[in-house]
Amino acid sequence: FQQCFAACDLIAGPVSPTVARPIGSQTDPVAEYLADIFTLPASLAGLPGLSAPAGFGEGGRLPVGLQLIGNYWQEAQLLHAAHSFQQATDFHLRTPEGYT
Repeated sequence: FQQCFAACDLIAGPVSPTVARPIGSQTDPVAEYLADIFTLPASLAGLPGLSAPAGFGEGGRLPVGLQLIGNYWQEAQLLHAAHSFQQATDFHLRTPEGYT
């Protein structure tokens, strides 16, 4: 991570390898573990990170999350970037199709 932060301020990536899934649709423990696989490295390294709504998958039914990871002691920079993203988009205001 420190090699990356020598070249950039934040790391952006997906929260999960797939879009969110319907509640109650997953019963396989391995699949449950793999759904969180992209959030584990930052947590294990003790880096600040957050997830933000970033749109919807095919058909607009299931949400997609954006993960932002910051460097040690750079929480303010991370929160500023997330706030700027939220101001530039309206994903946080939308609901998936079929939900009210």
